[in-house]
Amino acid sequence: MRGITLITTPTAAPESRRMRWPDRIGLAITSIVGVLALFVGLMMLTSLSSAYRIADIFYQQPVAGFAAWLSALPEPVDGAADKSPDDGQATMIANRLLHLPVSPRRAILSAMTDNAYWSGPTRSEADRRRLIAVSSRGLDEALSRAPLSGAMWLVAAKLRTLQYGFDVTAETYLRRSYVLAPKEAGVAADRLAFTGSIRLLLREDLDAEFSRDNRIVCQTARGRHRALSRFLALPDCDRV
Repeated sequence: MRGITLITTPTAAPESRRMRWPDRIGLAITSIVGVLALFVGLMMLTSLSSAYRIADIFYQQPVAGFAAWLSALPEPVDGAADKSPDDGQATMIANRLLHLPVSPRRAILSAMTDNAYWSGPTRSEADRRRLIAVSSRGLDEALSRAPLSGAMWLVAAKLRTLQYGFDVTAETYLRRSYVLAPKEAGVAADRLAFTGSIRLLLREDLDAEFSRDNRIVCQTARGRHRALSRFLALPDCDRV
């Protein structure tokens, strides 16, 4: 019996199953766009994560975070003829302070009354003077918008004194601090540290305020009083 050989002729795929060139190009473009979108999304997620890490550090360690942010402010550039080059930086400082929650802002303001806060190990004297000056302007702007903070008036008095000595303006700022925060323990302790270093320059009524702050700190933070007494001639707590 002879074998039968079947000869088949290849048939073309149905037209509906073949991908046309325009469809292939469209699919390729869609794939490329998808990959690019994924890449951009990953980059944005990484950037957002980094931003939140910075924010977390700032709010968890507000004093160190603010100091780092302050030091990273760009060098001032020449501005308009009727504005100081530092006006923009002063506004940034004012906004940062005013937009902070109460607790981190209070911690930062307290640190700003300490001379050591302005003298970093890698900070030159010129940088120190510039940061004090622009921060002083920032405090002035913040107080022009929110003038009821006794703690901010105290820092304004401190920074003014660091620049020009305890002049009439610094005395005015200090008086406002006493009026707005007469018995706030934290402010009283910071104010005592400041006024204890300039007590010989205080008028009689301000010296009485100094004595009241001393009593408040003795009652609420005797450990802080002992620490301050190592550097300042403060009245003994057992005698007030």
